Amino acid sequence: MISIFTRRELVVLASQEKLSRVREALSAAGIRSAVRIRGGARGAERARSGITGVRPDALYQYTVYVHRNDFERARAAMGPALRNG
Repeated sequence: MISIFTRRELVVLASQEKLSRVREALSAAGIRSAVRIRGGARGAERARSGITGVRPDALYQYTVYVHRNDFERARAAMGPALRNG
């Protein structure tokens, strides 16, 4: 587990697809990560608010954290995952 006292923010993303690519790259490098999801309407609220033309994915913000000792390795592992798409 990554404690709030030992973690460091790696990246903030607005796409679930990018989040998936970053987490896969970190996992392949043997780096543990944690994600905090913010924003967006929940269940019935989303159905009522129905914003047309906005991807439901864009309503969320994904913050990826890694252990502070792994930060530089994580940054290097994450780079190609973000560049390739």
